[in-house]
Amino acid sequence: MPAEYSAERLNAHFAAISKRFDQLERQVALLSEKAGVPYSAPTSEVPTSEVPKEVVDLVQAGKTVEAVKKYREITGASSDEARNVVGAL
Repeated sequence: MPAEYSAERLNAHFAAISKRFDQLERQVALLSEKAGVPYSAPTSEVPTSEVPKEVVDLVQAGKTVEAVKKYREITGASSDEARNVVGAL
């Protein structure tokens, strides 16, 4: 019988994967720095339509810090991911 996944469970899995990717990106950046090899982390290109309206509204109001906090609260994203998403808006 196939496993059933709720939206909450899937979001938890995606949050865990995102956290792991963030850790790996930091490690690659550190190794690149130590080796003297230039490295640019990929940017998060998230369409505005996929960002919660409350976050978009905060960005449009010039409340970037609040937008990052709200994005993390709603999505469970890491600080880096939230900053990248908000920065891309």
